[in-house]
Amino acid sequence: MRVFILDKICVKPGLAAEYKRTYRARYMPAAERRGMHLEGAWQHPPSQDYDELSTTLYYLWSVESVSAWWAMRFSRNANGDDERFDKLAWWQESDTMALSRERTVLTALQDGA
Repeated sequence: MRVFILDKICVKPGLAAEYKRTYRARYMPAAERRGMHLEGAWQHPPSQDYDELSTTLYYLWSVESVSAWWAMRFSRNANGDDERFDKLAWWQESDTMALSRERTVLTALQDGA
């Protein structure tokens, strides 16, 4: 059963372009090393960033199974060290550019509805 991870980040006015660049450079490569696959990314307001408005970014990730989700949560870096501190450092950097963030972890309903 695939697991979906939806990140919703409300970025401070004027920082959307910087946030997206930093997310691609700092977060995405590490997430991919942990087995996460980016399914899609969206933003509001649509199509462009406005310096006077906050921008809400949505990143939908997936992992192949519940066990893959747990493996991603308890991942280790190339040196074998626990990655929690690396992850924490990223989210602390992210928080300097964000008004809020929310992560929702989802799986399909067993009965389909």
